[in-house]
Amino acid sequence: MLTVLRHILYLALVFILQTTWVRHLQIGGIQPDLVLLTVIFIALLGGHVEAALLGFAIGLCQDAYSPQDLGLNALAKALVGFGVGFGRGGILADTAQVQVAVVVVAVFAHDMIYYLGSGAASMSDVPYLLIRFGIGRAIYTGVIGIFIAWLLQIRRQLIPT
Repeated sequence: MLTVLRHILYLALVFILQTTWVRHLQIGGIQPDLVLLTVIFIALLGGHVEAALLGFAIGLCQDAYSPQDLGLNALAKALVGFGVGFGRGGILADTAQVQVAVVVVAVFAHDMIYYLGSGAASMSDVPYLLIRFGIGRAIYTGVIGIFIAWLLQIRRQLIPT
């Protein structure tokens, strides 16, 4: 229970950072998705049900900023959180390299779900959007994921559970 509360607080903090500060990290129109990164690490460390529920909740909060696609972020984050959490049993996600690879694939999958469901983009625009923004966002978020995975490893070494 305390872990879930801690994850909720992490998501609230990251949501505030994502909506206020992250736009200053924009490179070529691409911003990292810190909220999705947090959902992915929750899935890797906590499990698929918790990640899916928290991903849905925080995605719905993000959807408040774009009511034309209400529920799309919630769906995409819930599916990615569930998929990463469910798949974590099949992979050894203790190394930072594996965690970063999972982050890159998960962010790309999230963007694919989002672009396919978005009412603002036609189906013919989806490949362009994935190449223009999806790959860049996945790599950018993965680079930030390297730093987060490194911090988590240091924390695990200093404070063993």
